[in-house]
Amino acid sequence: MKKKVYFYTIYERIWHWLQAGCVLTLLFTGFEISFFSRFDIIDFKTAVSVHNIVGMILVVNAFLALFYNLAGGLLKRYVPELEDFSPLGFTHAGYYFYGIFRGDPHPFDKTPEKRLLPLQKITYFIILNGLLPLMTLTGLLKWSMKITPVYAEMFGGLSVLGPIHRFGAWLFLAFLIVHVYMTTTGHTPFSSLVSMITGYEYIENNEPLEILDEKKT
Repeated sequence: MKKKVYFYTIYERIWHWLQAGCVLTLLFTGFEISFFSRFDIIDFKTAVSVHNIVGMILVVNAFLALFYNLAGGLLKRYVPELEDFSPLGFTHAGYYFYGIFRGDPHPFDKTPEKRLLPLQKITYFIILNGLLPLMTLTGLLKWSMKITPVYAEMFGGLSVLGPIHRFGAWLFLAFLIVHVYMTTTGHTPFSSLVSMITGYEYIENNEPLEILDEKKT
């Protein structure tokens, strides 16, 4: 039997969709900038301007999320522990590699307090502490070329920063594809998508679990 539980606050949902919109816009405009000689959906100058502005919005939104999680004491949910790598990480991976196709039950119970499972914690930790800072730094250095190129030249200039930035973009795209696929593995193909809109998810009612009141969150 399923039980309806409040998982995501209104701020978390707004933050999620804003970040998703920013990432998609950055990928689209970045593609336009990198292959402007072959694709001309929007002009090059507009693509660069939009890319820079949206990039700034994404970084600001990321810092707001950092403050939100620090102030709420929630940051630890994004920090994987040793057991998340092994054995829990292997158990989690095994479920998605073959268990899910055999109809096996999910090996972990998801709750509002423990909403990120082992592989999710590892993935988000790498993205938030590795890929996002890398993309921000290389993006800022590329942007600074018109003002103070000396800093970009210290890292090899556009010939080095450009490929690194594009490689990071492909990694973001790969994550986005996997992320979208994973949202279809809930109890229905669209249940995870709906939960990120309404804030509520359905979980197995194996033990008493108080439904969090949105007004108190």
